[in-house]
Amino acid sequence: MIRKLLGIGLVLCLAAGLVFAAGAREEPARQLLIWSAAAEDEAEALIEAFRAHYPDITVNMIRAGSGELLTRLQAEQPRPQGDILLGIAKEAYDANYDLFTGHKVVNHDEIPADVRDTADPPRYYGYSMPLQAIMVNTQLLSEADIPRSWADLADPKYRGEIILANPATSGSAYAQLYMMYNLYGFDFLPGVVANTVYTASSTAVPESVARGEYAIGVTGEANIAMYIEQGAPVTYVYPEEGTGARFDASGIIKGGPNLETAKLFMDFVTTLEAYEIIYTTRSRRVVHPALPGPGPLPGLSDIKLFEYDAAEAAAMREELTNRFLDLIQ
Repeated sequence: MIRKLLGIGLVLCLAAGLVFAAGAREEPARQLLIWSAAAEDEAEALIEAFRAHYPDITVNMIRAGSGELLTRLQAEQPRPQGDILLGIAKEAYDANYDLFTGHKVVNHDEIPADVRDTADPPRYYGYSMPLQAIMVNTQLLSEADIPRSWADLADPKYRGEIILANPATSGSAYAQLYMMYNLYGFDFLPGVVANTVYTASSTAVPESVARGEYAIGVTGEANIAMYIEQGAPVTYVYPEEGTGARFDASGIIKGGPNLETAKLFMDFVTTLEAYEIIYTTRSRRVVHPALPGPGPLPGLSDIKLFEYDAAEAAAMREELTNRFLDLIQ
């Protein structure tokens, strides 16, 4: 009888174990697929840090250019395979707005309103920022003569002292043109043209100012930081009116297979920890106001920004550029 009871007990234990094992097999492993336009080392560093918080989540990444990822996103509708789109220009989110889903991250209030989606809940949050600034050669201009605003670029006293890139050949130069147009209208631009030499190469602008060939240029702030760190006699000026809040962003792909883990990743990628990783890996300016600017540049909280309407800028690019080319030809 005892042997019989022990045998029954063993059978029951084995059966319970099989039921438990079956239940465990039925519990799906947590997954996350990130589509990233960010640099590979940067994205890998973020994923490694995320795994440290959530070791049970299997994270995979597809790295490609933003255009390729957006084409894939559109082609895979209505059941895209990706969960997160990482490090894509804000205007790309606006142009494909219905393909993303909203999620209010736990650190929502730490991200300034001008570098996240305005919807509630937001469909994207800022990642990094390519800001435009005025670059000045301090050996050619005294402190008192340094321009402080976009408006100053039209001051006749700077005639022949300014070099800018041609907006027909440079995306950053077009952004500068659009900002000046948006602030002061088209009638302001001939005054700038009268003072300026235009070059086809955007990299020639900071190079020429650093060499002392021109006193003033407008360029991406990272270029100014690089020349300051190399010891060139240059400084930066963020215009008094502000500079456009252009930024790259990240968001959750609508209809992706892993919504809950995607929310966890968005909560993570908008933490100070994640922004520090982005900042240190590639010396990028990030949207978190607690972090400094790249190298010698100021933190975001010390820079005046204004909204950059990327959709409007794109829509009028051909017309505005052609009108502007008539001025410089």
